Amino acid sequence: MEFFLDLNIFFKIIIFLLVTLVLFRLCYFFEGFSTFKFPTLLGIFVFLLIAVIMFFGALIQTHFVIRIKENYALAEGKITYYHSGRGRGQTGKVEFNYVADDELISNSFTENSFVEIPETKPDTTISYLVIYEDSLPENSYLLFNYPIKDSDDMLEYEELFKKGIPEDVFVN
Repeated sequence: MEFFLDLNIFFKIIIFLLVTLVLFRLCYFFEGFSTFKFPTLLGIFVFLLIAVIMFFGALIQTHFVIRIKENYALAEGKITYYHSGRGRGQTGKVEFNYVADDELISNSFTENSFVEIPETKPDTTISYLVIYEDSLPENSYLLFNYPIKDSDDMLEYEELFKKGIPEDVFVN
């Protein structure tokens, strides 16, 4: 997986297209597929391309969450931007800052299969727990279910996470 992530965007596009072409060619084994008109074939190709891109996107998200689970660290983060996922066709987005290894890091993420962003606006005056990959601090998530209202909260969360990542951190 690291090999794929390190590839140039041009080569990633080539891989997406090749995988889509292979799937498209496999469709010719279905009876009557070769009799479809060009617009229908083009629609099927575009559908397959979108499916391949979504599959690789989910695979990459899963890869980064697994890396966090294998080698994680904790920090205190502040929300700098919040957009709820409320509404039709809307996805939640949050931007936040935290300090890792004496370096200020700004990160953002959209609502995904692993971390939910609350529909009601959280308190942006307090800090929240950030879990990040120790060897790659930019790979991180702000955890809304772990607010830090005073210094004792951070110590309590560090003690809790020494036993491992709790079940309620990641949705899946």
